[in-house]
Amino acid sequence: MKNKQGYVQLAYKQIMRVGGNGALDTSVSKIKKKETQQQQIDHSHKPKQQMTQANIQKKKDLAAKKIFRFLYRIYKQKEKQHRYRKFVIEEFINTERNYVHDLRILIVIQSQVKPWLNKQQIEIIFNNLQQLYDLNNPFLQDLEGFLPYKRFKLLGPIIKGLAPFFKVYFTYYEGFTKSMATLKKCISEKEELRKFLKNMTELKEYHHQDIESYLIKPVQRIPKYNLLLEDLIKHTEKLHPDYQNLCDCLDLFKKINDDNNKNMEQFLSSKLFDLDKWFGSKLNQKLVNSKRKYITELLTTILDQNNRVINVTAFILSDLIIIGERQQHQYQYVQSVFLDEQSGCLDVENQQHLQNIYILQGMNGQSITFIEQTPNDKIEKMAKLQKIIQECKEKSKYTFQRLASRQGSEIKLQQNKIKVTALGLDERQENLSSYKVYIIEVGIDEVFQKLFLRFSQCIKIQDYIKKKYPTTQLHFLKQSTTLSLLNDQKEIESRMIAIPLFVSSLLMSEIAKQDPQILKDLGLPENFYELPSQADKFRNQRNGIQKGPDRFSYVSPTRTLIKTVDYGNDQQSIQSNQCNRRLLSASSMISRNITLVEEKKKKKEKDVIQILVNHAIPKEKPWEFNIQNNTKVLHVLDQIQKIMELQQIYDFKLYIYDNKSRVKILQNDENICDLFGDSFIFAKKKKELWFKKFLYLDLEYEKTLLYSDATRMKVLYYQLVKDIQISTFPFPTQNQYIKLAAIHLYLQNCNLSYDIIQQIIPSTILQLKQKEYWNCVVAQEFKDFKASIDNTQSTMVEIIEPEEIAKVKSKGIFSSFTQSVQTQFSQIENINIDLTKAMIQFISECLRNDFCIQQLFQVVCKEALSQFGEQNLVLGVSYHGIRLYSSSKDRIWEKIEQPQSFNVFPGSIEIGFKGRKLKFETNQGFQIQSLVDEYQALKSSNQE
Repeated sequence: MKNKQGYVQLAYKQIMRVGGNGALDTSVSKIKKKETQQQQIDHSHKPKQQMTQANIQKKKDLAAKKIFRFLYRIYKQKEKQHRYRKFVIEEFINTERNYVHDLRILIVIQSQVKPWLNKQQIEIIFNNLQQLYDLNNPFLQDLEGFLPYKRFKLLGPIIKGLAPFFKVYFTYYEGFTKSMATLKKCISEKEELRKFLKNMTELKEYHHQDIESYLIKPVQRIPKYNLLLEDLIKHTEKLHPDYQNLCDCLDLFKKINDDNNKNMEQFLSSKLFDLDKWFGSKLNQKLVNSKRKYITELLTTILDQNNRVINVTAFILSDLIIIGERQQHQYQYVQSVFLDEQSGCLDVENQQHLQNIYILQGMNGQSITFIEQTPNDKIEKMAKLQKIIQECKEKSKYTFQRLASRQGSEIKLQQNKIKVTALGLDERQENLSSYKVYIIEVGIDEVFQKLFLRFSQCIKIQDYIKKKYPTTQLHFLKQSTTLSLLNDQKEIESRMIAIPLFVSSLLMSEIAKQDPQILKDLGLPENFYELPSQADKFRNQRNGIQKGPDRFSYVSPTRTLIKTVDYGNDQQSIQSNQCNRRLLSASSMISRNITLVEEKKKKKEKDVIQILVNHAIPKEKPWEFNIQNNTKVLHVLDQIQKIMELQQIYDFKLYIYDNKSRVKILQNDENICDLFGDSFIFAKKKKELWFKKFLYLDLEYEKTLLYSDATRMKVLYYQLVKDIQISTFPFPTQNQYIKLAAIHLYLQNCNLSYDIIQQIIPSTILQLKQKEYWNCVVAQEFKDFKASIDNTQSTMVEIIEPEEIAKVKSKGIFSSFTQSVQTQFSQIENINIDLTKAMIQFISECLRNDFCIQQLFQVVCKEALSQFGEQNLVLGVSYHGIRLYSSSKDRIWEKIEQPQSFNVFPGSIEIGFKGRKLKFETNQGFQIQSLVDEYQALKSSNQE
């Protein structure tokens, strides 16, 4: 650039020296012009280059954040694994320290009983005890020399060095039967010995244990080494320098264990004596029982009722699982569950914070929540636990049957399986504060209902039970005392697990059957336990009336937080967990408790609350209903169908506006009174709801429904007109608005009116042209449309009907329902075909617009910024799948016909498709999931 400027200055001097407007003057002018243009180009490129560099830097920052999050997740997982590995090693050393201490006590006892026993009896009873102590004492010293723990410090060589010498335990195992028999004989024959041993159990230095408990400890030690080493290897990386050493140690101990197995099975049951001393008083029963057997123990982690993650030992018995936390020489009781024929593992889907969780459900709804380090650990331990439980069931079948016969009325409960799980979370507004509602699914056999529970509501029920039934044992909830936890995501997730367990244990208890107040507080019908016996009768009545999709049926959700696991029969498990099956709704089987307010009786009745339900039909007043506290949304819809004489109403919903003026679609099982909080009952102004069609299927099928139901046609027409007026869904061209305005003008049966045009064409578009222009183009379109109607030769609906129904039949859409429609259709006569055709055409034009047949939700997707260039998106749900639009809805970013996964978290949803996952921030996750479930159910009905 400097060279060019110098050249220009030199040329200018030459011009001044030569003078005139010759050739040199012209060439210099061209050079100056070219230089000016170059400067302009440089200035114009500069901001573009800066923008490009900014975008590149933005993408680099985003990529760096992704890499950081990925590496941080790996780091957290490794740290978690490292902490658990440290816990296992500490458990190994602590148990060895306690074991050597017990051997030392046993040697002291050996010396103390010499006055009453001869040399031969002492040798038989205590066997090679001194040899075991001489082996384990230096072994303990070597282990303690390993401390302090460091991540890459080698423990394997320490164990491996002495492992072969543990074969001396075989001598002890071999003589153990004779040892116990000799001891028993000596105790019965020698009174002084008997008194000494009895007094020994009362002394603190002996930890209140008898001599049998000490003599059994060497028998139990080798299996304990196997369990600890297996757990340690599982949480040691394969690249860790100690991994192979630990594997070699495990092989050595397994070989010793296998050699001793023949003599060991009869000794394992003696472990019950230890467990009885540790936990018997907490369980209020004697654990030593001829029918009960000790199976094994597992080192694991649980989520306790205080939402603490603690490392524990699970002691598995043939009919009982006890959780204990080690404290010095014994275990502290944490919790327990008894097993019955319905016991098993429940798989819990991963949430944002709580992951790798599964639940062991026992008798009467009691449960234990396990939380593992990795997904593989979860699968492995859940399968192992389920297998052990299944074997216990088969071996103890008689015991379970006898227990059931003792419980009497419990038999009926076991036959009617009660299922409880969490579906999602909904955020609501009351006055100036917001609160969260947990959506819980409750089922008894094939009758299901959704419950909408606040945590405070569950606490009130729990307090009522504790006060009235103080001895009842349930899976009680723990109320957090820290206010900050109320908005903590981890706390919310833990409640989503805890509330279903509380409700499940409550419904499986006797008190729920005896006290109808509990069912009422939960929002369940008083005849809940009798619903299965009434289901067939109700279903037969409905089948005789209703064809096709039925609003009284219950749509099984595509995703539940807690799922039943059946390892015995994988195919059966898959079938039992099938989604989208239409089951029977419990709400449909209870009394309606709703009446229409008559014009002559405006006076409010006692114990009755009044609501208004708005619709889009002009010149018709909103419906006014008297409802009670337990009136469901389904009951209001049922009443509306009767008033309007609609043939089908499954695709219509009630909705309200939330605190952010967003449409909130109501679930059929929701209590009307609960939607507006406690202030609703005392409010002077009537609360308002809105009635609208939300579900749209294939266009031809929709047209078939319209031809057969004039009321549906009228309702949908006015609903679409209202949606167009408030710009709910835009049309891409002006011509479409003009066409709809002309049809609307024809249906209103009035002369050309700019007011009618304003009802269809949005003001933003009307402002683009003069009023005269719109009057002219709409008038011309009106003439063309009227001419096409006048040229129609048919005056009977039945001439058009077969063609429409034939199209639907060819697609196989609800064929049984279509036949019933055809029968009704053929009986309709003397209908104004002109108005019908015009209305159908108006509706069809609207339904061809994708935005019309979708429910739209505003979402935020930070990951979309790098893919689509914006993070504020519009998510649409329809019969054809999920669509992602730009915030202005002028561009479609993604079409998701069939999501591979759909997860709902507090405050967000995650959709998997095309091998990737996108996370969307929204508080309407449950509404989106419910719509997806409804459409999936309709597709399943179509396929059937």
